[in-house]
Amino acid sequence: MNALIDLAIAVVVVGLLARGVLRVVPQGSLGLVQRLGRFHREATPGLVVKLPLVDSVLLVSTKSVTVNLDPEPVITADNVSPVIDAYFIYQVVDAKLFAYEIQNPELAIKNIVSSTLRSEVGQRKLAEVMTHREQINAKLRQELDEATGSWGIRIVQASIRQVDLPKEMQQAMEAQKKADANKLAAIEQAQGAKEAAILESEGAKQAAIAKAEGEKQALLLRAEATRQTRVMEAEGEAEAVRKLAQAQADAVRMVNEAILNLAEEAGQGWNADRIRTVLQLKQMETLAAIGQSPATKIVLPAELQNLGSLIAAIQGINTP
Repeated sequence: MNALIDLAIAVVVVGLLARGVLRVVPQGSLGLVQRLGRFHREATPGLVVKLPLVDSVLLVSTKSVTVNLDPEPVITADNVSPVIDAYFIYQVVDAKLFAYEIQNPELAIKNIVSSTLRSEVGQRKLAEVMTHREQINAKLRQELDEATGSWGIRIVQASIRQVDLPKEMQQAMEAQKKADANKLAAIEQAQGAKEAAILESEGAKQAAIAKAEGEKQALLLRAEATRQTRVMEAEGEAEAVRKLAQAQADAVRMVNEAILNLAEEAGQGWNADRIRTVLQLKQMETLAAIGQSPATKIVLPAELQNLGSLIAAIQGINTP
């Protein structure tokens, strides 16, 4: 029994001695070995040997830490008081600076975030705050990086998570949205009525144009038919005049040839009747030449019976 007690005491003593000499630094942490209260060296994860009663090991986590800020009311440039909910994530990159340069890093970061949000939001109107969150987040990260660099801290992310508006503002915005929707519906309805009226007017215009074109075509066809009818009538009349003139010319030529033949016969002297007959013949020849012109009218001798007497005279001359 005494042996067991002595063994237990020895184990406890050895454990205490081992605890005073050995220390384990877990993964995701760094160990700061302090000798007599002063920084001695930095220990990486694993087993660390230290002097008992002289050295101590301070563990510093190097994991990323997420800190949520309490919702905080701010005032915008247009005197609106939204409540902003933000958060930030930081990570220790220098355990020595983190342990010895800052007493309460999370509180310090919260104060920086709060003051930066008040400054940035106060320079913008509510609409800009709602639509330009990325600019505010970028400014927030810049301010934090400048302040926390000397603390051995790296800001992984800092951003606005939500912007809550006062109840009155929400109601006003809902009313504005409803008014905008009604306005848009009225504009679309008016635009539809306008387009319908334009289409109806265009249809009436096209119908009127088609009707006018039809009437114009009908008038042209009627005019062309009338013209062709008149041309055909004129051609018929011209043909009749030409044939009549040709007949007259043929008759005059026959008479003229007969008279000339009688006048040229030997032994036939010229007398008053023969001379008168020849003059009448020349008169008929001239009238025949005038009648052959398309721009003149047919002119008949006033004494149409002279033609009969002329023919009778010719017949008398031809009689032996």
